[in-house]
Amino acid sequence: MNMNKWTMGLAAAGVVTLSSVAQAQDAAAGAEALAASTTLSGYVSTGYKYNNTAAGGGYFRAAEDRNAFSMDVVDLKLSSAQGDGAMDTGYTVELWMGPAASDIGTEQAAGAAGTGGTVELMQANIDLRISGIDLKIGQFGTVVGNEVYNYNENAFYTHSWGFAIEPTHHTGILASYTVSDDLVVGLGLANSTSASINAKGVGSSKTVLASVSYTLPSGTGALAGTELYYGLVSGDADGASKGSDEYHYASVALPELVANLGIKVVWDHVEYESQVADSNVAGLYLDYALNADTTLNVRYEMGNINTALPGTFADNADGLQSITVGVNHKIWENVISRIEYRHDEQDNIVTDTGDTQSVVALNLIYSF
Repeated sequence: MNMNKWTMGLAAAGVVTLSSVAQAQDAAAGAEALAASTTLSGYVSTGYKYNNTAAGGGYFRAAEDRNAFSMDVVDLKLSSAQGDGAMDTGYTVELWMGPAASDIGTEQAAGAAGTGGTVELMQANIDLRISGIDLKIGQFGTVVGNEVYNYNENAFYTHSWGFAIEPTHHTGILASYTVSDDLVVGLGLANSTSASINAKGVGSSKTVLASVSYTLPSGTGALAGTELYYGLVSGDADGASKGSDEYHYASVALPELVANLGIKVVWDHVEYESQVADSNVAGLYLDYALNADTTLNVRYEMGNINTALPGTFADNADGLQSITVGVNHKIWENVISRIEYRHDEQDNIVTDTGDTQSVVALNLIYSF
């Protein structure tokens, strides 16, 4: 225990005790250690969207901030990275603040006192490792899908149709195990398929989560390095005894067959217990690095959607097609700068109107 002469003098005079000084020093050391292990990160996303329709819809926030500037969200993440030890721990707490926060659906379940406002939990979970098995416990992102809510983690500002029909969050436990350098498997249990924190299925029923990721090893020729992924979510969302819905997702990410070109093919298939028709969306993602600062991105989707989505577009739609072309250009450090054009069309099976919508969007994200 290190004490300066002033502390020694106070102790000699009986003003403080040596034990209290030691406890204060231990508490300060503990606080410093915690601060050293905790990382604060996040981003601010702003944009502008021009939409040629009076009321777009379907994908995430398609109908919001049309023909206007927008402050989308402020993301704040506190985390402590899990180490490489056999029993290491970590945690993540992530908040969304701003207009987009009220649309992510993670407010508490119906009947509970949710915020319903502009500050929501994106995730809050504890990471534990036991005998080589990594456990994530709490509220976390789903195991299906190519895109996520976070703007800075997607290649495009606007979200995909595949994302629109997928679950996004779960409350429960998720285990993953690295079998080898090429193979990782995951298995979990959650309350339901709903994004709402602590939302439950029917009675004591649980939602099953499963995933497998495999990378083709060297020795498989030109396809070596190809990343194969499959994810499954099966469970109840609304607690209304309608049975389980099943969400299947698969993707193939090819190695650089052509220099600077990335290719990924994705597929979403949803089987609804309470509906006759399923939803299917297939997507192709291309990214080509023009130089160190500029990347051209292309996303093409096609399929059928047989469930209601926000807004008036793609509510039970056949013949859905969507093309998005965007350019990401690094103008400033820590800033994602992008412009994109998007065109969607469908054959509405109710009115047979052959709806279309087109969007031009600008986006700036500052990450810290």
